[in-house]
Amino acid sequence: MSDSQVVTLRLPKDLKRRLEREAKYQGVSINQLTNYLLNSQLTQLESVSILESRLSNKSVNNLKKKVKKIMSKVPSREVQSWDRVN
Repeated sequence: MSDSQVVTLRLPKDLKRRLEREAKYQGVSINQLTNYLLNSQLTQLESVSILESRLSNKSVNNLKKKVKKIMSKVPSREVQSWDRVN
């Protein structure tokens, strides 16, 4: 028995065509690609929600002070040539 359920979605034709094209390019089914995209986007949204919830009662000034304290402990050193922004 499978842990999956069937969900019917109504998609604009253009979005479905884009999904089909990308799934073909990636070598996966539309179902696999859609599951991946939904899962990754939902994970991002959940992460933002958790962060917003944790930060909602915090003072921005106190957070800035904490970050400055942490950053002050980072040793100063020259940036490698391959990592410089020109």
